[in-house]
Amino acid sequence: MNKQTNKGSQKATLVFSAVLILLGLAIFTYCLVIPACNRYYVNHVKYQVYGGMKNELKDGELFKDLQSGRSICFLGDSITDGTETDGVGWYQPLAPYIKGDVSRLACGGWMVHHLMEEADRIPVAEIYVVAIGVNDVVFPWGAYASQTPEEYTERLEKLSGMLRSKSPNAKIYFIAPWTFTGQYEQYEERGDQFRAALAKWCERSGFVCIDPHPYVSSVLKEKGESVFMLNDLHPNAPQGIGLYSYAVLKADHSPSG
Repeated sequence: MNKQTNKGSQKATLVFSAVLILLGLAIFTYCLVIPACNRYYVNHVKYQVYGGMKNELKDGELFKDLQSGRSICFLGDSITDGTETDGVGWYQPLAPYIKGDVSRLACGGWMVHHLMEEADRIPVAEIYVVAIGVNDVVFPWGAYASQTPEEYTERLEKLSGMLRSKSPNAKIYFIAPWTFTGQYEQYEERGDQFRAALAKWCERSGFVCIDPHPYVSSVLKEKGESVFMLNDLHPNAPQGIGLYSYAVLKADHSPSG
């Protein structure tokens, strides 16, 4: 009887030990191995701009600033943060062409309100590229959303003042709200209104407005959304972020002459 009890106890101990070992390995893999692999992938895999970095994409003001050696900070939401793409933001394909120090402050779900709330955390930089607003557009019922295009630009004006207080001579680019598809298409008119309001406000205020939406939308229609989009709101990687970085440079392209 005692022998059977001992055998049962030993078996239970072995099973429990095996479970603990497997659990430890799972935690180790999740916390250390996978993030390390993701970091290696981000740092060593060369993400390509859609269609390749053609000379015409190098004519724009933004590309020249990327090459200037000045420090640059990217601000935005999940598409800048790479929340859905293992930390790979939309600008990753441009990394080989950036000569200055790079910083980032972005988070999934952020609206203009959140960037204003986190202004103290925004790094000092000589160039800011602000890509915020798509969540304000497609989640109008959200407590922190800009309800109208006017409120959107009013908040951006306050945000720009906060950036100027950090870096008085900084150059500021504003990227118009990103493209969205599928379930969010009901907000297409609202998106166009926000983009138009941003363009007018930037022209009035002396900031640079870049609207990649027409170029992203055109390629999605021609090649298919499934090639570039992870879901209705986020690009995938590497194809999607390659398209988004291309569209930003294309929209900023300044034809010679």
